[in-house]
Amino acid sequence: MRRTIARELMDEPVEDAGELEANLRDIAFANAWFGGSAPVVRAVRALGARTILDVGSGAADIPLALANDAARRGARVAVTCLDRSEQMLAIARRRTQNHPALTFVRAEGEALPFGEAAFDVVTCTLALHHFEPPAARALLHELRRVARLSPVVCDLRRSATAFGLTWLWSRTSRNRLTRHDAPLSVGRAYTPAEALALAHEAGWSDPRVKNEPFFRMTLTDSSPRPDTSRR
Repeated sequence: MRRTIARELMDEPVEDAGELEANLRDIAFANAWFGGSAPVVRAVRALGARTILDVGSGAADIPLALANDAARRGARVAVTCLDRSEQMLAIARRRTQNHPALTFVRAEGEALPFGEAAFDVVTCTLALHHFEPPAARALLHELRRVARLSPVVCDLRRSATAFGLTWLWSRTSRNRLTRHDAPLSVGRAYTPAEALALAHEAGWSDPRVKNEPFFRMTLTDSSPRPDTSRR
């Protein structure tokens, strides 16, 4: 299946904020039940991260899952939720009810306003496929630059089977954005080999990709930044 080049409805400002919020609820449901949250939580837990930047936070369901997992373990994390859309950040602030572990920043993923190795880990879930290859390389470069230990990128794996099953799932929703964007997201997604190549081109030292259930994949870099020991 060749990669689709098209924009999703959520890539542009959505006139009806309630419609966008309902779409983000569908995405949060898919993350919770179809393998978006669990791989990220496992990876962050394994890395022992305490400071986390989440890029493309949407409704901040992943940051909230990270904060709740840490609380259950008696650990503390500080998660910075970053999105380019103030509209989405407003929804995230409201849905997370000013959770004390979360802060919010509006910025572009390709030009993060942070110094090198500013966070232990940088997570990015269901955002990579929104970027065409040049912008995806810029995004991955920035994720690696500000992550001390590793970026953790979780996204869809493109395939005809994934497209068909996602289309069927999207029909269960009445939300216009979900019905349009969910199957298109699979069409826009990268294969594991493509994602690995993008990470190499973005300057990651030793990128690894792991296939996850429900047509997801997790991309990490097994080599921490050289200045890790000086922190």
